[in-house]
Amino acid sequence: MDNRNSRLLVMLTVVVPWWVCQAAQGQAPKPSPKVFTLEEAVNFALTNYPAVRVALERVSAARGGADLARTNYLPRADLLWQSNRATRNNIFGLLLPQPIISPISGPVLPSTSNDSVWGSAAGALFSWEPFDFGYRRATVQSAQAAEGRATAEVKLTRLDVAAATANAFLTLLAAEQRVRAANADVERRQVLAKSIHTLVDNQLRPGADASRADAELAAARIQLIQAQASEPRNAGSHPWNCGKRA
Repeated sequence: MDNRNSRLLVMLTVVVPWWVCQAAQGQAPKPSPKVFTLEEAVNFALTNYPAVRVALERVSAARGGADLARTNYLPRADLLWQSNRATRNNIFGLLLPQPIISPISGPVLPSTSNDSVWGSAAGALFSWEPFDFGYRRATVQSAQAAEGRATAEVKLTRLDVAAATANAFLTLLAAEQRVRAANADVERRQVLAKSIHTLVDNQLRPGADASRADAELAAARIQLIQAQASEPRNAGSHPWNCGKRA
């Protein structure tokens, strides 16, 4: 009895979650494709295409570089405060320049000592360079030129994206229209072939006309298949559906 209950519990544990997942998948609504006009498709691409966003961020970076270059005209103030505790000892001889040991100040003692003292220092420096012979101005102009170039790249990128979007939109629209025209031609030739076969069966037209109508119908069907093959795949899931208008 216990084994049977354990088997039933295992089956419920496995089957119920699977059934719930299947029901959830069946009830989940499928997202419908958006329907855009040509203008809406171009605006959507200009807003969401990554290349446009990258170009805009480059403009922001170049503008920040120009603002940074202008700060060179401002005066500069440096403040310093330090405090340390060290022994009275000093290094005899020459202390070569290196990034590890800081410069040591104070008189050289005749003997070593383990006594330590507190030392502190404070300083302030205000500096301003009124004349630089055009260096800062040239730096600002260079940063502004970089900003102008980035702005021009944004316009070029937007133009390329808009042209590519319009080209894709019109290509898809032309492919759909070719399929519609080929389908209408097939339907027309089916009606014509049916009427000619009726006349041939009643001996009102020669049999060659029926063969010719069948050949023209077969050629129309081939053109329809070729038009469907040249149409972009899964056009209904395209960001814009040319077959419908919003």
